[in-house]
Amino acid sequence: MNAADLPHLVIGACMNVHRALGPGLTADAYEECVAIELRDMEFDFRRQVPLEFEYHGRRVQTSTRLDFVIGDVLLLLVRAQGEVTPQQQQELESKVKLGRFKAGLIVDFNVSILRKGIHQLLVKRREHAR
Repeated sequence: MNAADLPHLVIGACMNVHRALGPGLTADAYEECVAIELRDMEFDFRRQVPLEFEYHGRRVQTSTRLDFVIGDVLLLLVRAQGEVTPQQQQELESKVKLGRFKAGLIVDFNVSILRKGIHQLLVKRREHAR
């Protein structure tokens, strides 16, 4: 599977969950169901991963947890609040940057149409000439 296809496939898994459950549950309920979908699709993922990063050459460990890290390239944050705020979009950008992921998704399940609850971030990094 191509890493560029991963966000699309994960969004499809989230749509399956939303189609089955609809809005109105808690984020942890949706998170459990997304994990079931990802397992059924045989994705390599980790849940509740501590955010760690380098700062001035030193490893920083935080209490912040990342909902899903999929294939070590995609960060998925699960929400259930009705809208993705600009602050949460900034949070996603920071976590994607610090975790050195290629893409990030926030999926807010507490909406009537799931595509309105999806915020996607794709990172374009420059390839350095050698």
